[in-house]
Amino acid sequence: MRNVLSIPVLVFYLAGGLSAAPLQDSDPMKTATGWARADKDGSCTFYNPATRALETWSKDFGVTGSLNLSKLDVMPEKWVLDPSGNAWIVSGTMLYQVDKNGKPGTTVKLPGEVVDLGWGTKGFFLLYRGAETYLEKRDFAKAALLWSSGRKPRASDSVATSASNAADHLVISEDGSVLLTNGSNLSLSSLDGNKGTSLGDSLFTLNNVAAPTLSLGGKVRGALGWWLGKTVVMAAVPASMVPSEKKAGLLLARLDLSAGSVEFLPTGATEDHKLVGVLESEAILMKPGGGLILVPVR
Repeated sequence: MRNVLSIPVLVFYLAGGLSAAPLQDSDPMKTATGWARADKDGSCTFYNPATRALETWSKDFGVTGSLNLSKLDVMPEKWVLDPSGNAWIVSGTMLYQVDKNGKPGTTVKLPGEVVDLGWGTKGFFLLYRGAETYLEKRDFAKAALLWSSGRKPRASDSVATSASNAADHLVISEDGSVLLTNGSNLSLSSLDGNKGTSLGDSLFTLNNVAAPTLSLGGKVRGALGWWLGKTVVMAAVPASMVPSEKKAGLLLARLDLSAGSVEFLPTGATEDHKLVGVLESEAILMKPGGGLILVPVR
C-alpha cells in the first residue's frame, strides 16, 4: 500500500488513490533503488526514475499502484504518502506536497538536511543532520509543525561533527513511539510520538556484557526496522563496524527491547546492501545495483 499504518494494500488501490497505469512495467524485486522504508503492513514505496513515479509494492501483491511525480521539478530523496494518497517529498532542504493526481501543492522550507523519515497515523517525523539531534513531527495536511525535539541545525555545524554526533536513523514502534540511534552506540533513545517528550534510553547487552560500540570509521550507520508483533528493532550493521564478532557482510543487530539484549544476525549479503524493513519472518534488503532480496530473520 502506501506509507500509512495498518490499512490493507488493496483497500487504498481500489479506492482510486493510486493509478494502475505503470503496474505492468515495474518489478521492484529486480529494479528498486534509492531510499525506501517498509510500512507496518509490509508494503514499501519506491521511486522509479524511468516512470518518474512513486510505486508501491508488497511481497504478496507486487506493485499495487503509482503516483506520478512528473510535474515535480526536483529529484525526490525521501517521501511519505498520507491517508488520502497525497505525497510529501523531501528534496534538499525543501518539502513538497504532490496530490494523488500528481498535482504539486504546498512547499515548505526545512531547517536543514533530512537524514531519515518515518510516519504514524497522525503525522510524519523528520530527523535532521546536525551537531546535535533535531527531530520534528509535522501533520499530513500542510506539514505544519506539531512538535520538535533538540537543537536546530546551524550553518556553523561542520560536516564532520554532524556525521559523528547526530542520531541519523529512526524507527516508529507499534505504540507510536519514536526510537533514535545514538551515534556509535547501540542504545536507542525513545520519544513519545504524540508529545515529543523523552521516554528515556534503551541499553542492550551482548552475552551479558555491555554491547560494543560501533567502529564507524567515517561510515554511515544502516537503517532501522521495527519487527511487527515483537518488541524488537532490527538495525543494519556492516560487520566491519563490529570486528569482535568475526563475521562478514551486512549484519542485522537484533535489538530486543524487552530483554535488553542484542544479537548480530548474518544476512549473507555484502555490506553495501541496505535495510528497507522487516516482514513477519524476513527482512527486506536492497541490493547495491538495484532490486530486493528477502532474508529470513528469527
